[in-house]
Amino acid sequence: MERKVSEAERERLFIALKLPFVLCEKLEKERRVLSGKLNFAKWTHSEDYHITLQFLGDTPKRSIPGLLEALKEIPAACPSFQLQLSEWGIFGRPESPKVLWAGISGETQKLKDLQKRVISVTRPLGFIPETREFKPHLTLARKYRDELPFSLEKLALLRAEEALEEEETDIADWTVDGFVVYATRMHAIPMYEMIEKFTFF
Repeated sequence: MERKVSEAERERLFIALKLPFVLCEKLEKERRVLSGKLNFAKWTHSEDYHITLQFLGDTPKRSIPGLLEALKEIPAACPSFQLQLSEWGIFGRPESPKVLWAGISGETQKLKDLQKRVISVTRPLGFIPETREFKPHLTLARKYRDELPFSLEKLALLRAEEALEEEETDIADWTVDGFVVYATRMHAIPMYEMIEKFTFF
């Protein structure tokens, strides 16, 4: 019988794209304004902004070196590509969404190709990919809890007002030159710790 792995011997892992600092800063400015006007239970910390490629879940620490070794084959096959933050949207009921997110545009086919490569090297190690379609996005907030119904129209107006007040240039694009493996640190702020970065050749 295989010995059960204790919580201390596991890491809760996922593979993702890390957002560059300038975009984290831009989103943080919006968060500071909007969090006072839209009642979500939790807003993402600026250092935790990312685009998930694959959630791996609780992983025995003894398996991590093999995982990282397998991921090393990906960078040589992946050129850098351009992405852009696009419209904001929601998951869940329109009047009470579970998630507020920022969409992704640009060279999204290259992003999907990268995600497929990640799946192809982790599957033989026993990591089972999600069955639902890959929809790249960046989670901004979770669990709307206001008595008034949520409205995408109201959100758009609030974002437009904030942009006018700040007179902010619309910086939203960046070059993706690699991916990272994160470990989740529950109840910590920020909550995600980068344990390895893989840079495209």
